Amino acid sequence: MTIENAIKHFEFKLKNSWKPTATDIQAYNAILEYKTKKDSQQFIDNQLFGKLYITYYGELLKYYRATVFDKQPQKDLEDVLSDPIEKVIQDFIIKANDVERALEYMIDGVLKHPLQWTEQDKANINMKKPPNIYDETVDNLTAMVNNAINKYNK
Repeated sequence: MTIENAIKHFEFKLKNSWKPTATDIQAYNAILEYKTKKDSQQFIDNQLFGKLYITYYGELLKYYRATVFDKQPQKDLEDVLSDPIEKVIQDFIIKANDVERALEYMIDGVLKHPLQWTEQDKANINMKKPPNIYDETVDNLTAMVNNAINKYNK
């Protein structure tokens, strides 16, 4: 049971089942005050996470052309946060490889579809399969995250 559910449970009991004493009400209010302070401190202690969460949430609102009342951006955030880190890294590698492949379609600084390539363009392009870089990517992302934590988590 979460603390939120426990508070709701006691609130229901105090209103509907139990005849609360002054001490019961005082204890209930102390629990609510503790929870509020804990949540405030948690936000202060995790500002790096908060900054990234809020920024990504803003990007999702732009992407979906949504408002804060729409559920899809929040669902996408929940999906990312509930995924195992290995899946997040694998998704990152796929995106990085897609970007790298797209850059190979650049000819003289212009992105061209393969049907637009001239024979000369085809001769100058060297398409290659991206290497399996999972371990190296994990190491690099771990170092980048740790560097950010050390630099900004003050």
